[in-house]
Amino acid sequence: MQPNWLESLIYGLISGLSEFLPVSSEAHRALFLRLTGTVDEAGLRLAVHIGAFLALLIFCTPILSRLRRERKIAAVPKKHRRRQPDIRSLLDIRVLRTAGIALLLAFLAYPIVGRLYERLWVLAIFLAINGMLLYVPQFLPGANKDSQSLSSLDAVLIGLAGGAGVIPGISRVGASVSVGLTRGADRRYALDTGLLLSIPALIVLALIDCGGLFSGAGGITAFSAARYFTAAVGSFAGSYCAVSILRFLAVRAGFSGFAYYCWGAALFSFVLYLTI
Repeated sequence: MQPNWLESLIYGLISGLSEFLPVSSEAHRALFLRLTGTVDEAGLRLAVHIGAFLALLIFCTPILSRLRRERKIAAVPKKHRRRQPDIRSLLDIRVLRTAGIALLLAFLAYPIVGRLYERLWVLAIFLAINGMLLYVPQFLPGANKDSQSLSSLDAVLIGLAGGAGVIPGISRVGASVSVGLTRGADRRYALDTGLLLSIPALIVLALIDCGGLFSGAGGITAFSAARYFTAAVGSFAGSYCAVSILRFLAVRAGFSGFAYYCWGAALFSFVLYLTI
């Protein structure tokens, strides 16, 4: 059964919130579909990924503009430069490039792990693991590394952790931030890196959704297009709220509190598996 308008809106809100809050969007979408008895649709997934992407751009555009500006300056011959490029921005680009390649390589496993989303016991296990990833960094000594002190190995590990978000129950942002913190990254810098890495990840996911949408049987009706738009609006709103919350917590409290939520969601998923 296809979700109605209200269910599409709730689906979008849940997807947007869980896309950036470190609690696994794939797990929450799977649980929502199971509880409502609705089917998974490539069109709905595409809509929520587009909504999340647009919300993320609002927060990341200033950073992307700075990086693009400094890269252009670095490309100009030294004798023609009006000023020297910001070294930190160039190092930021290096870290993002290395981590981004590692993240995208992890998507090679997507066709394999995609089959696991319907198995509630798998969701329960990886939600519990995700909670551990969020909980452990609080016991490690704090550090303030940024792109000037992070190594290439650090960048690869952060990227692979973000790529682990293809596994049901693992949060892409949560895993990349947690690994960044364990490698000594500053909390705010780790969050910004995790959010920036979500840009190519969401683009790849949208392309996968497009393939599923246009290879499926039947066309897009006016009713389904309206439902997709409703889901996209919900995803945009949820994503905007989620990123705002994370940026606040990055300065004030950290992200370990989400570990308890993940463990509760894992228990709920396991109980649901036993009762259905």
